Amino acid sequence: MPPPSPFPSEYSETERQIFDAALHVFAREGRHGARMQAIADAADINKAMLHYYFQDKGTLYEEVFTYTVERFMASFGASLREASTFEHTLRAFIDGYVEFVRSDEAAMRLMVQENLAGGRLLGTHLREATNAGDAPPQILVETIAAAVDAGEIRDVDPQHTVLSVVSTCLFFFMARPTVQIMHPDAEDDWGAFVEARKEHLFDLIYHGLAPRPEGGSGSRAAPRE
Repeated sequence: MPPPSPFPSEYSETERQIFDAALHVFAREGRHGARMQAIADAADINKAMLHYYFQDKGTLYEEVFTYTVERFMASFGASLREASTFEHTLRAFIDGYVEFVRSDEAAMRLMVQENLAGGRLLGTHLREATNAGDAPPQILVETIAAAVDAGEIRDVDPQHTVLSVVSTCLFFFMARPTVQIMHPDAEDDWGAFVEARKEHLFDLIYHGLAPRPEGGSGSRAAPRE
């Protein structure tokens, strides 16, 4: 299912064209390497019209990044809030995260580049979404903490666990050429590989978090002296 449109009704069709074109150019060339002429060409408009809507590249980049983050938040946040158990929440998170990246790898590349550049914009948006209760990673953190308290899963650090989940959902897209060398099935049929990968990740993480038998070793590392 494609993610819901992030555009408020007041955006014009031309602005939507610009946002989509700019996303792909910024994702391919980076914030500093992208050129306004290239964005205008990709949007099929002239450069003067592009500057009419967005005065400079910095303003356009911030608008495009906001649009991308809002798409991410809206794409599967509702399914997480509707999940009734930890198992359902974990599956919804893995499925939602993977499908968001698969449906728009340009958005994923843009967010990765922003992280590598220091993450100022990303940090601002994530903090706002977290405070509003709309950030999917924060929803999963809270669900894991509640599952630990209820004894449904073993005693793990919720923040570390969510970082591990996000990492496993993202890595195989970021390193697709390497993955296709290591896993021939991924090169033969990427779509089938992604579906199998979702199932593998859920199985690995869900059963890895299952409570351990009495007397088994704990999950948390001993604190350093």
